[in-house]
Amino acid sequence: MAYIFPSKVGQPAVITDVHAQPITFLFGLGGWPGFSATNCVLQGVTASSRGNYQFLHTIGNFTYVYVFGELMGDYTITGVALSGDCPSNHINGIGSAIAYYNTYAISTTGTPVIANFMGLGFLAFLVGAAFAMTNPKTTLGQFQLSFKIISN
Repeated sequence: MAYIFPSKVGQPAVITDVHAQPITFLFGLGGWPGFSATNCVLQGVTASSRGNYQFLHTIGNFTYVYVFGELMGDYTITGVALSGDCPSNHINGIGSAIAYYNTYAISTTGTPVIANFMGLGFLAFLVGAAFAMTNPKTTLGQFQLSFKIISN
């Protein structure tokens, strides 16, 4: 298990603890190469879905409901992009997140990636992204990848 913490401002250090207990990664993303290749840490995920329905209220005080199935859901991954000054690599984190978007966006591939959340896998179409340099002095940033998912 690797722990990432700042050794000095703007420069992360990766420390491997051979005695650390492994944990289960509860979400994942197809094509994401991991921290060592991106200098990005996936830190949060949200998933939502909702039904496609219509209610009809009549003059006679009746209510009818029409159910058309499920709408596409939303799947959002957030992360922290570290600077390229890590002693183990010289990779720009924001650049890696942008490269992932440019590689897997629906406008580029026309196909979904496989996303995993709490042990469930589903098809996710990468439809948007946001990138921010939150601390220019230390070149640390944040990113968000937005997907549309098809409910089973």
